[in-house]
Amino acid sequence: MTIDEFLGEAKTVAIFGHVRPDGDCVGSTTAVYNYIRDNFPGIAVKLFLENFPESYRIVRGTEAAQSAYTKEKDGIFDLVFLMDTPSFERVGANGAECIRSAKKTINIDHHISNPLNLCTMNLVEPEASSACEVLYMNLDKAKVSHETANSLYLGIVHDTGAFKFSSTGKRTMQVVGDLIEKGIDFAKIVNETYYTRTYKQTLVTGFVMQNCKLGLGGKVVYAHITPEDMERFGVTPVELSNVIDTVREVGGTEVALFLYPVNGKYKISLRSNYIVDVNAIAKEFGGGGHTRAAGGDTSDAPEAAIEKILKLIEKQL
Repeated sequence: MTIDEFLGEAKTVAIFGHVRPDGDCVGSTTAVYNYIRDNFPGIAVKLFLENFPESYRIVRGTEAAQSAYTKEKDGIFDLVFLMDTPSFERVGANGAECIRSAKKTINIDHHISNPLNLCTMNLVEPEASSACEVLYMNLDKAKVSHETANSLYLGIVHDTGAFKFSSTGKRTMQVVGDLIEKGIDFAKIVNETYYTRTYKQTLVTGFVMQNCKLGLGGKVVYAHITPEDMERFGVTPVELSNVIDTVREVGGTEVALFLYPVNGKYKISLRSNYIVDVNAIAKEFGGGGHTRAAGGDTSDAPEAAIEKILKLIEKQL
């Protein structure tokens, strides 16, 4: 069955992404939301997303997002989409309960750690640049509106690092070409959501870079920030999600590592360039992701966690 055929049988639809939504999560979830709004007016659709960067509100659909699902208020749905998420443990907005109770479910993802059996239909391509790319390839192209295209472009831009990461392929650029033909606001989206930071984000990113260190003979650049630092700069975990992309810009390094506090633990963000499989390292901390971009969580002190991670990187190098 196609996505349109699933939608043709549904009267109620819910859409979920992962915890701490990034650009691909927000892009793919709002793309599904907009696609349904534009083409299936008889469907009652709800979008559930945890807190995300304010700049992502540039795409339509974000204004409708609810922060959490409750069975008592929202009920049971005919169809639930799980976007950009490889496990029930990573589902955001309290969505795991909703997914398990739904009549039918669809998982659209590109994480190599995805078991391929989470939902009724699993559209998972680990070689794809983003969940948005996978989604576009499974939609009726003629029904993709300007607003849906904007959302898809947001996700592709962020999960390719503005087309710098190795996940960018020929098909990725062909999809982007199709989206440009839909009249997307590509310059505004990439500038305001990827390259632009708030003043607070600029200050805290500068602080992190000033205090980052090199390890393993300069092959690893790493840094962490404490709850006290976050309080001093007045930033939330959401505002720190893109710091890793600046850390990884240090020349001559293979791996970038950044830790920051989230809900009493430390979030681990890992990026690599050519050699190290950071997904394998993230799995050691209950996480996962992609070969060149992954994350996890730890209850260890950041210095202890960094020491463990450096040893794992050293084994691969």
